[in-house]
Amino acid sequence: MAHSTTASDTRLAARPVAGEHRIIPVSVTANESLAENVRRLTFTAPAFADYRLTGPDEYFGLLMPRDGREFRWFDPDAAANIRAAVTALAPEEQPELRWYTIRSLDPVAATIDVDVVTHGDDGPGSRWVLRAAPGDTAGVYTSSGIWWRPDAHRLLVADATAVPALRSVLEFLAAHHPGELQSTHVLALAASDAELEPGLVAQWGHRLGTLELVYAPEDRQCAETARILREWTREGHPAARVPYVWACGEADLAKAARTMAVKTWGLDVEAANWATYWIRGRARP
Repeated sequence: MAHSTTASDTRLAARPVAGEHRIIPVSVTANESLAENVRRLTFTAPAFADYRLTGPDEYFGLLMPRDGREFRWFDPDAAANIRAAVTALAPEEQPELRWYTIRSLDPVAATIDVDVVTHGDDGPGSRWVLRAAPGDTAGVYTSSGIWWRPDAHRLLVADATAVPALRSVLEFLAAHHPGELQSTHVLALAASDAELEPGLVAQWGHRLGTLELVYAPEDRQCAETARILREWTREGHPAARVPYVWACGEADLAKAARTMAVKTWGLDVEAANWATYWIRGRARP
């Protein structure tokens, strides 16, 4: 699919606001390997023909039926939140719920692409993604984006699980605000190229103010993030003098970037967006 940056607001000068949450029944149309540990799933549903993203990093809940069953729609408003709604179902009807970001939306084809970093059978999300085949059904619980552009200067921090969302943000900027790429700084971390769609540096390295891609074991990535941000602070690097930070990925890594932005650089908490994609020591999404 050609990547689409379709969004209801291409300025995104304010924090994205979620619309009404709903569950969209979807079918798998493709399961493509982008790298050894990266899969791109394509889902289709008639609702995607007129769906509008709230932002380029919009996340959603993927409801995956267990044991090869068909997905059965249920009312997400029947409980206080989606997790409670899932728990209220009969045990044999409860789908697994994991959170991902929409890599791209194609309204013409009525499809979305979702890139997932897999780690074998470590968790129900990874297991389902590895086995998903055309015709399999699931549910998409809609939510919203996180990233916004209060200023033309920014730092984006992502581990491998958040790099798909990072790429979507960069593509959004290239399509709608190309003049801001040179004032955009990126710190990305991965264990190896097996976790990354190829071409990140080749495509974006010459267009951004900074693109630092660091390879480190997962248990060292939080420390590496803190080390690099401290170095940039001491050096007066432009990435350490931005008024806005977006940090997503493993919980401690994202928190380390946010802490540096707020406590050391003095950013307002509203200008330091962060999101936990997974937590070390727990089953992966």
